[in-house]
Amino acid sequence: MNQTSRLQCPTCQKQFVPDLNSNAMPFCSVRCKMADLNRWFEEDVGLPVHTSDEEQEEESPPPPVREWKFD
Repeated sequence: MNQTSRLQCPTCQKQFVPDLNSNAMPFCSVRCKMADLNRWFEEDVGLPVHTSDEEQEEESPPPPVREWKFD
């Protein structure tokens, strides 16, 4: 990679010169890497799920609501 090449951090959008030996790649810093990981943990981002109409029809009904009775 050419030293004048720059990447854009997916978290903060900052332009930076990549260091291929960095543990933070493709982020500009470990802080941005951890911020991205937190977004995944909080489920702010995720992989898209595509279900077909048949799969939606095959889903089981919700479990019955339990009523607790105490004597």
